[in-house]
Amino acid sequence: MWFLGHFGLGYFSALAVSKLTKEKINIPLVWFISILPDIDFFFEPLIIHRGPTHSIIIAALAFLPFFLIYRRGLPYFAALLSHSLIGDFLVPPVQLLWPIDMSWYGINSSLKLTGAMETMLEISLFAMMIIHVIISKKRMAIREKISIGS
Repeated sequence: MWFLGHFGLGYFSALAVSKLTKEKINIPLVWFISILPDIDFFFEPLIIHRGPTHSIIIAALAFLPFFLIYRRGLPYFAALLSHSLIGDFLVPPVQLLWPIDMSWYGINSSLKLTGAMETMLEISLFAMMIIHVIISKKRMAIREKISIGS
């Protein structure tokens, strides 16, 4: 999956968790974190794509200080995990448990998303995200006008 799909998955994952934790999210930060595992592109061939930077163990270790010190960050953690557990798991393989297990994981069926199907899914996710962000911002603006006017 490319960045458009990861933006959408990260946004909707962070949004769902933020509703549960009642944390506000910073949308640009969610977008950045949702594509962070693909930093390995800049270090190829030293780091294999979808290898260590896509590990949920590494993600948990990276977020541990935020959880312990600030007692927050779950929406951003969800955005990060969505990259490997949903996005790249659909277009396998991914080293989800590196360094404990060097195995590669992913959907091993005809459901693999590639080519036009993957592109359509990514564009759809991105479009839904943009529509949701616009509608949410308009609702907030209306609420602010109502609260100022009362």
